Amino acid sequence: MMIVFEILIKAAALGALSLLILHQIATQVREYYFYKQNGWDFSIDSNLDRLKIDEKITVYNLNLTNWERFYLFRPFYIFIMIVLLGFMIWASFQNLPS
Repeated sequence: MMIVFEILIKAAALGALSLLILHQIATQVREYYFYKQNGWDFSIDSNLDRLKIDEKITVYNLNLTNWERFYLFRPFYIFIMIVLLGFMIWASFQNLPS
């Protein structure tokens, strides 16, 4: 029974991380086309990754410019999430009987 529970937990974690990576890649592509359409004017905010703030949710503001978010933060964030997913998959196969 515990092995089934462990498999479900690992599958849920891998699925959630995979969906997060896909969401960030889709947002990056949508921002690419937004800024390309606006002549690469980074003074315009695309608002594609902004949360609609609720009184119950506190969002930590990184104070990044649009340029920094597009070229530096999100690509690095996607890279780190892909590395984490790779380590999670690698670690899942380390405990298998040989």
